[in-house]
Parts: sequence; structure tokens; C-alpha cells
Amino acid sequence: ILIVSAPPLFTGIVGMFIKKITKKDFWLDIRDLWPDSALELNQISKGINYSIGKKIEYYIYKSAKGFIFPVPGFKKYLSNFPKEISDKPMFELMNGVSENFLNLSKKSIIKADRKFTVLYSGNMGYAQDLKTIIECAELLNSYDIYFRFIGQGVCRNEVEYLSRGLRDKVQFHEPVKREDLINWIKKSSVCLVPLKNLDLFKSALPSKMFEYMACEKPIIISVKGDASKLVLKSKSGIAIQPESASDLSNAILTYFSNKEKRYNDGQNGLKFVEENLKKESLILSLMESLKN
Repeated sequence: ILIVSAPPLFTGIVGMFIKKITKKDFWLDIRDLWPDSALELNQISKGINYSIGKKIEYYIYKSAKGFIFPVPGFKKYLSNFPKEISDKPMFELMNGVSENFLNLSKKSIIKADRKFTVLYSGNMGYAQDLKTIIECAELLNSYDIYFRFIGQGVCRNEVEYLSRGLRDKVQFHEPVKREDLINWIKKSSVCLVPLKNLDLFKSALPSKMFEYMACEKPIIISVKGDASKLVLKSKSGIAIQPESASDLSNAILTYFSNKEKRYNDGQNGLKFVEENLKKESLILSLMESLKN
């Protein structure tokens, strides 16, 4: 079984080349809707580059045997193409958490810091709504609440600059290996999953939310759509409006004043991951479906 994962979308051209040489079909694993995502994030304009990207997307989709995608919303997107694409088989493969990650989390005996700490870890790019976190830190400056960022990205320098007046309350760390990240998550009181307020992200399910859940930490998610629904369904956190510093502040204060809720939501998240989102089980189910 040949599976080609995109983005970058151009890996699909590799799949087309292999198909022509070996006469074997390939499945396209779509992790992001490029070039539409680049357009939404203002990385490209609706001109010649976008038009070329859409043509490449069309021919790659047409060449694939079928599609694998991590969120239900991608199926709706694919259904808008002509029947030569929309009628192809489609399989959902949600992001999950590996057995190894779960085992490492369970082995970690790190407890939460005495200081109430709000954690964001991961990419610091155009999609992530990190400015709102700094605005929130300013609103909560009089509280004994601290913020920690772990990661890198094109927007990190800007976010650090915006936090310059909050140096005693906001800390930045370089990316760390998986075992150390688990320890940082364990030390935190609550974890954030923030994305910009764009229609593009209504179908997003950021993988970091599952890692937070696996580490028994409550989530504050500022993403409309599927991600918020999952957090509410699993009772693992609080869903708020994207790009709202006041909503984020209120959610943080809810956990700040309610230790029992922090514990219960964290336990709910771990239970949901173990029952529904073990990566090995999800992949095994997909492979059986592809073989059939």
C-alpha cells in the first residue's frame, strides 16, 4: 500500500510519478488543504500562484486512488470537486496519541508546580493566536498566574517583544525532546490550544490537544468547530471564542479558582484518549479498511 502524505502538496507529484513508473496506485493522506490554507493565512494572494496551486491540487487529487484525512471537515471539502474526485473512497484517520507517549506520561512522576502555570507548546506561526495570550497575561497581571511558551516559529520574536513588560510572568523556552515536553506539560496547571478566528480552522483538530489530554491536563481551546466539539464531548476542558482575551482570562480564572475542576477535566481527557484515540488502534483500523 503506497501512501503519500501532504503538505507539502508537491509530494503528491512524487506519488503521480511513482504511479506512472510502477503502475501502482497511491492513497493521498491530506494533512492540510493547500493552497487554500496559505490563502486564508495571507501567505499568498488570490492570483497566479493560487491558480497554479489549485491546478496542481486538482491533478494530484485526480491521480490518487482515494483519500485519507485527519478531520471530518475535509470530506466536505473534497465533495465539492467533480465526481472523478468526489466519488473516490475516503477514510478518516484522526490524530491520536501513541502507546509510547502514553507510557512515558504514566511513568512521569512530575507534579504540577505550586505556581499556577498556563502552558502553550508547539509551533509559533501565523495560524496560532499567540498575541491574545499576551493580552490575557496583561489582564491577569495582578493574579499569581504565570505563562510559559515552549517552541519556535516565525512569530516567536514578535510575541516575545509584546511580552517585554511581563518578563516576571511570561517565560519562553526552546523546543525540547518528547520526554522533557511531557514533564513540562505535567508541571503546568492548564494548557492552551489557540488558533486564529478563520473558517479554515473549523475542521482543525490540533494534535497537541491530544497530548495535553494524555498528560491529564485540562484544555482551554479557542478554536471554533470540530476541536471545540471534541473537548466538550470528552469533558476535558473549556471551549471559548477565538481571539478573545477576556474569554481566555475568564476560562483561566475558572481553573485558577477550582482545583477540583482541573483534576476532573484532566482525568476525563486521559480516559477519552485511552478509549478512542490510541494511534496504533486507529492506524490498524485504517489499514484493514484500505486492504478491503
